[in-house]
Amino acid sequence: MKLRSLALLALAALSASSAFAQSKPEDQIRLRQGGFQLLARNVGALGAVAKGDVAFNKDAVQQRAEYINALVADLAAAGFAPGSDKGLPTRASAKIWSEPEAFKAAVEKLSVASKKLNSVNDVAGLRAAIGEVQGSCKNCHDSFRDSSYH
Repeated sequence: MKLRSLALLALAALSASSAFAQSKPEDQIRLRQGGFQLLARNVGALGAVAKGDVAFNKDAVQQRAEYINALVADLAAAGFAPGSDKGLPTRASAKIWSEPEAFKAAVEKLSVASKKLNSVNDVAGLRAAIGEVQGSCKNCHDSFRDSSYH
């Protein structure tokens, strides 16, 4: 239940999109980075199930799918507000703000892929769905992640 509580707390914070968009860029960057850490943990957990490292449990898969979908939606809505490209070290590429339509399309691709997790009924279905999510993540990393950041 600890993960559930942490995820719900993070989702509540991310859901405050309109107030958050008016906060300091440093706070926006920290929240965005925390959201991506939660996203990576949940995607990684489903990847472990898809690989057979962890037993398939439909309820647990569905719970993680819900977290992933909520995180993707909230990060897309509030995670990259204008001005949140500076203030703290960040891996976010300037292309996010200079090519907003391309970034929006990449986020939409991730959103569509992550929603397919909602209908997973077995390991084979999970493998296909999580593979698509991971591919969308990689695409975004390749296109919109600053590789010079250390």
